[in-house]
Amino acid sequence: MAGMLGRHFALFGFGVTAFAVMASATSMTGCAGDPEPFVPPKATTVGSGGGGGTGVNAGKLLFDDLFEDLEQSCGGCHKQGGSSNTPFLGPEASTLDEVYESITSWPDVVVRNPDTKSVLITWPGSGAHTAGPTSKPLETRILAWLNEEAKSVAETPNDVPTIEPFKPIVPGFNAVYLGELGPEFAGMAVTFQATALTDNSLSLDNIEVHTTATKGISFEHPLFTVYPAASVDGIPDPVDSFSNVSQEVEPGTAEPLGPGSVILTNWETGGKLSIAFESVSVIDPLGGTGGAGGGNAGGPCSAVTSFENNAAPALQQSCANCHGGNNGTATNAVDMSDLNNDPSAACGQILNRVNLNNPNQSQIFLNTDPSGNAGHPFDFGGNQGAFDNFRQAVTTWINAESNN
Repeated sequence: MAGMLGRHFALFGFGVTAFAVMASATSMTGCAGDPEPFVPPKATTVGSGGGGGTGVNAGKLLFDDLFEDLEQSCGGCHKQGGSSNTPFLGPEASTLDEVYESITSWPDVVVRNPDTKSVLITWPGSGAHTAGPTSKPLETRILAWLNEEAKSVAETPNDVPTIEPFKPIVPGFNAVYLGELGPEFAGMAVTFQATALTDNSLSLDNIEVHTTATKGISFEHPLFTVYPAASVDGIPDPVDSFSNVSQEVEPGTAEPLGPGSVILTNWETGGKLSIAFESVSVIDPLGGTGGAGGGNAGGPCSAVTSFENNAAPALQQSCANCHGGNNGTATNAVDMSDLNNDPSAACGQILNRVNLNNPNQSQIFLNTDPSGNAGHPFDFGGNQGAFDNFRQAVTTWINAESNN
């Protein structure tokens, strides 16, 4: 274990004063002594801005230069309140810095190999983009900017499972999918609320691990690392808050990660986060791999009739187009393909994405609320009334579940 701690770990921190909570977390074990200090190697990232710790954010400079043309081409649809469900340019009255934060924290914008993976490049040319392809001169400038940004998510020199650095939505709800760890983790996610307490401290709260209906996850020692803008170095959580965490989350369930929160005192505004695990594996009751059997596929719904009468019609209308099988990534995350044929199975799929104690904090609402900034590709077209009706119908079922 000590050898593993000398390697680069990371993701999005979570919070509370890590010193006091760790001993009392019910799902933690191990390591009686203090962990060996973690000194990460220099990452292969050069940071958006050419590395060397100069503090010059070259990616931001390129974005500032192209913004006026990007806004003219995309702003009518991709600002909040626009005709698209992907408002990556943020609210209408945003400053240039706020737009930069919005677009760089939008899922699948800043990625490795942007020419083949960034949605800003791939989607306009897919044939499905309503406005058609981006003009070649603008696409060239966008790609030059994205290539500069991609330097900050270049592959890190880990031999442990790692989620590549990403920019969290601050403040806001974040859902980080674990498919990067391998295809067997498709659909699993870690979610959290991120709030900047100061320029140098980031609070991550309500941190939860979500499994799929058929597979769970087992992991040890998540380590969260901050990547400052324009830096070649990842800076790990100074107190290694989750060094004692050893946890199993069964199929069809969601649980807090360790104590469920952390405060990262090494945060830098505009930075990125990453997470790695000392070890991580899938719990597959049917396949017999990954240990820890059992688990209810889909989770135990106790108010299936209410689900069928209230939630299912709303989910079918608003969510099933992607989550009903047409979009593999969405269906892996939350499978709604049985909404009509097997309401009990569908109910179990949705159950581990809701908060029975506080329905408004359910992932299915935080992700799709037009007044939020979760970065989900569907937000009711910005129609708050339509979202409110959806939330009311689904909440009727959630309340029935919590009362049974």
